[in-house]
Amino acid sequence: MNATDLKYAGILSTRLERYSVKENAPYRANFRCPICGDSQKSKTKARGWILEKDNSAITYCHNCNASHGMRNFLKIVDHNLYNEYIIDTALDKKARRELFNPPKEDIKPLDKLIMKAPNFKKKGSPLLKINKISSLAHDHKAKLYVQSRQIPASTQYKLYYAPKFNEWVNSIIPGKLPTPRPPQRDGPRLVMPFIDKDGNLFGFNARSFSESSGLRYITIMIDEDMPKIFGLDTVNFKKKYYVIEGPIDSLFLPNAVAMAGADGNASGLEETHNAVFVFDNEPRNKEIVSRMSKCIDKGYNVCIWPENVLHKDINDVIMSGMTQEQLKRMIDEHTYRGLEGKLQLSYWKKC
Repeated sequence: MNATDLKYAGILSTRLERYSVKENAPYRANFRCPICGDSQKSKTKARGWILEKDNSAITYCHNCNASHGMRNFLKIVDHNLYNEYIIDTALDKKARRELFNPPKEDIKPLDKLIMKAPNFKKKGSPLLKINKISSLAHDHKAKLYVQSRQIPASTQYKLYYAPKFNEWVNSIIPGKLPTPRPPQRDGPRLVMPFIDKDGNLFGFNARSFSESSGLRYITIMIDEDMPKIFGLDTVNFKKKYYVIEGPIDSLFLPNAVAMAGADGNASGLEETHNAVFVFDNEPRNKEIVSRMSKCIDKGYNVCIWPENVLHKDINDVIMSGMTQEQLKRMIDEHTYRGLEGKLQLSYWKKC
């Protein structure tokens, strides 16, 4: 499926009732049809579908027989998303035609004392200068890496590939990173951008493809006033959402964000009564236990992993054979707060 349709299928997963991805290749997802309201007698019936056809998404309802392409479906169910879809479609076409090159006069010397976040609305997003993972060849090393981590196709649109990471960063913030000198090379990284609700890039987390890299993960903020949160552009705070430690782990749960640093600070989050904080499964890690304890003290919902799960994070759990639906169910069944949360935490940290 093309990257734009896949992106909006992912966004709809947080907005349509009983949305469930049945298959990633070809893409198939089931939901309650918002056009006819689906069954009025049974709230568990879901007869709407998103199906992949000729590299595009089509929707079909077995109740009202409504059939639409992604563009027209969005126009009916969410006009704001429809407008965003039109813009993204135009940007993707532009990105395929030419690579964005900022005018030389726009690049000014770095003033460390008066550093303002660059305004990319007029100039175009820096993301246009690197590649979406979904646009890479099937045998590209970055795409193979993402597939090896079993990251679902429905969320891969959030990931980018920067072949020369330092050079790309310095094109955004001049002098931010050192320019490697031979025999060192400016290596590639997997980029996970932080984007706000208006589509503005304000930072990013990046992972090295080399396991021997001295700095495997790096977080760079373009706007230091923004919270270090991945997923603000797609999360719906009015429904249950999950707050995960790492961006990659957040790609396996619906309606999830990731907090760089994962210190339990809810700055930047809304409707925190709907949040479920999911930390790594490391009961012997005093820092993680402390963060979980602070969240419980603040009245937040916290997932406390069951004893029979031995893997340290969400991605490892998925790679062990658990499905996304099973993962979500397990987290929901082991979410606690208040006194019960404190009691469960006291058991868990002794595991």
